Amino acid sequence: MEALVGIVQSLFSAIGIEGAANQGDVYGISITALLFVFSFLNLLGKKEEPKRIEPTTDSTSKAEVKTEATPAPEKIKEEPKKPEGPTWSERLKNGLGQSRNQVWGKLGSIFNGKALDEDSLEELEELLYGADIGPKATTELIEAVEEKAKTGNFGAEEFKKFLFTFLHDKMSPVQSGVNPDLYRFDPAKKGQTQVIMVVGVNGAGKTTTIGKLATKLTRQGAKVVVGACDTFRAAAVDQLQVWCDRSGAQMVRANEGANPSGVGYEAYQKALNEKADYCILDTAGRLHTKGNLMEELKKSKNVLKKLDETAPHQTLLVIDAITGQNAMRQAEEFHKTLELNGLIFTKCDGSSKAGSAVAIVQQLNVPISYIGVGEGVEDLDVFNLDQYLSALLDVNSPALN
Repeated sequence: MEALVGIVQSLFSAIGIEGAANQGDVYGISITALLFVFSFLNLLGKKEEPKRIEPTTDSTSKAEVKTEATPAPEKIKEEPKKPEGPTWSERLKNGLGQSRNQVWGKLGSIFNGKALDEDSLEELEELLYGADIGPKATTELIEAVEEKAKTGNFGAEEFKKFLFTFLHDKMSPVQSGVNPDLYRFDPAKKGQTQVIMVVGVNGAGKTTTIGKLATKLTRQGAKVVVGACDTFRAAAVDQLQVWCDRSGAQMVRANEGANPSGVGYEAYQKALNEKADYCILDTAGRLHTKGNLMEELKKSKNVLKKLDETAPHQTLLVIDAITGQNAMRQAEEFHKTLELNGLIFTKCDGSSKAGSAVAIVQQLNVPISYIGVGEGVEDLDVFNLDQYLSALLDVNSPALN
């Protein structure tokens, strides 16, 4: 105790307290020190310790909710792309398969690198006639082949390239005259109604082709009015109505047996009033051998001139490739009566006669505007000479490389 009193006395002297320390001072300082220590420990005890998360099966626990709210970042899975359909070049090549394999593909087999003899030339001539390219083109081609063969080294591949160039030179000047308004809507010409009169014999695919054409143009943003002038076939009118409903084109129709010329006039008038971009007229199927029926078509064309002297702006003939050389006769008669601006070659996928397009273009000096190789909308497209010859001859075109 005396030692503690001495410590307290030293403390008093250090802090300047006068007087002698005693036992009571020792007790008082001890109690004060203990209180200070307890207070300090109490403050330390109030610091929040991390809460331990107890395992729980409760789906509403805070820990589980927090985990769900802030999931670990995951890589977003991309949806698999839907397989795209065949390109137009692929469709065309498949569609011309019969013509290529049964006729044009056999031409190359004649040329095996050896000199051409009379038998080879006769075989070549027979195949060319079978391809329905016409006597004029056949004669010219045989003469050109004889000259080319004299240079030597004229095998199958060389012949196909030569044939491509020969046919391209024959058709290209005519094909350059296709009006681009037929297949590409120009917004700068909005409201300037273009009348397209479509003709052809029954069964050539005329009505279906018009439906496809209307669909293609409306997809480009054009406003289209279709005139169902084939009033003698109710089924054709109903079929055209389905196409128009799908494409968003407007259709003008009349009762069965109504005057076709009147329907065409009414459709064109409606198109002008509504500032439509295109007015497509489906005419009654006509046999080219029936003079009186062809005259009715001529009348339908002339009626349109009461509204616009320049109408129709395009007169297109739909030709079925299956008809082969007979298509030439059809085209000649329709052209003589109506002065055709273009041809639409259909059903090339179901015939080996697709090569007849060469003769028709050369003979009539009328270009092919569209070519069809199937039933779908995408199976009708603009006729591209390089694509056509490449698919027909199975040879690469320099223009497409």
